[in-house]
Amino acid sequence: MSEQSLPTLPMWRINHIVPSPEMLALRANGPIHRVRFPSGHEGWWVTGYDEAKAVLSDAAFRPSGMPPAAFTPATVILGSPGWLGSHEGSEHARLRTVVAPAFSNRRVKLLAQQVETIAAQLFDTLAAQTQPADLRRHLSFPLPAIVISALMGVPYDDHAFFAGLSDEVMTHQHESGLRSAARLAWEKLRAYIRGKMQDKRQAPGDNLLTDLLAAVDQGKATEEEAIGLAAGMLVAGHESTVAQIEFGLLAMFRHPQQRERLVGDPSLVDKAVEEILRLYPPGAGWDGIMRYPRTDVTIAGVHIPAESKVLVGLPATSFDPRHFEHPEVFDIERDENPHLAFSYGPHYCIGMAVARLELKVVFGSVFQRFPALRLAVTPEELKLRREIITGGFDEFPVLW
Repeated sequence: MSEQSLPTLPMWRINHIVPSPEMLALRANGPIHRVRFPSGHEGWWVTGYDEAKAVLSDAAFRPSGMPPAAFTPATVILGSPGWLGSHEGSEHARLRTVVAPAFSNRRVKLLAQQVETIAAQLFDTLAAQTQPADLRRHLSFPLPAIVISALMGVPYDDHAFFAGLSDEVMTHQHESGLRSAARLAWEKLRAYIRGKMQDKRQAPGDNLLTDLLAAVDQGKATEEEAIGLAAGMLVAGHESTVAQIEFGLLAMFRHPQQRERLVGDPSLVDKAVEEILRLYPPGAGWDGIMRYPRTDVTIAGVHIPAESKVLVGLPATSFDPRHFEHPEVFDIERDENPHLAFSYGPHYCIGMAVARLELKVVFGSVFQRFPALRLAVTPEELKLRREIITGGFDEFPVLW
């Protein structure tokens, strides 16, 4: 394929829960495609399910936070000490072990009743608003923010501060000015975490910051790594779930029969959440996870040179007909749903149990509390936060 004819990476038509026509046309040519990225670099886009798993589990590929010198990570958080995507091998495994207790089955079970209480309080707050109201402001944003605050051991009253910094950190940073602002925001967030960790020395608790202090004292992590881990969890722990709540609601609004099934049979909530995750994996407002091969590799018969840019299109894998029957259909009773929403291989999402819990609580009760809940605008009028890696909408106005 000549340089002139090299296609630009197509965008998802996310409001409609289907790939764009351009994406479908490109995918028809196979599971791996040579494309031009918005940054101007050439590289490969992996849309096949099996091929994505192969890349994500292959140690020949560097993770997103360890790019070759020719490429600059999309955000300053990638490459920062303690951000799990900036480590690999034994170092990565060591750091995952440090944060794993915060996401253990015991902690998640203890969190479950608290999440239900938080959701019920937020439903009451939303119900007290003048209609139409912004569901993002009153539910989809505060719920994950409160939960991650409790899990980490930081005051929820600080959520507006750390959320603002989080947005700056997670903005696509192709321009030097944006990158400088993001770097400053990241350092402010790290300074905030450093202060809160110092507080835990005087008042330890059953939370992530206390766990991290213990790991530092035991020589399992450096202080800078611990701060990076905590700051990364604070960013990743609320941003992506906000978007999934909104995308999931949008899917239900656009498919009223599926919504009626869920209302009539609440036991379907687990499957409904998995279907939302399939169609809207974390970061669905963008296009996937970057990987960089150290050596020449061949995947599905496609030769990829060393030091290339390879985007694993997690949203695209959910439309692979080899693994999903009628993948374009939103079906909350789908039995086989082996999606890659939380990635695959050593870098799979460590907080997936908490994300699932939050989604199950919301979709298991929101339509009971608001039977007539609906968008106050057309889906096409919703404005995607495309500049933010984790996606979502600027506002999500609803009526009930």
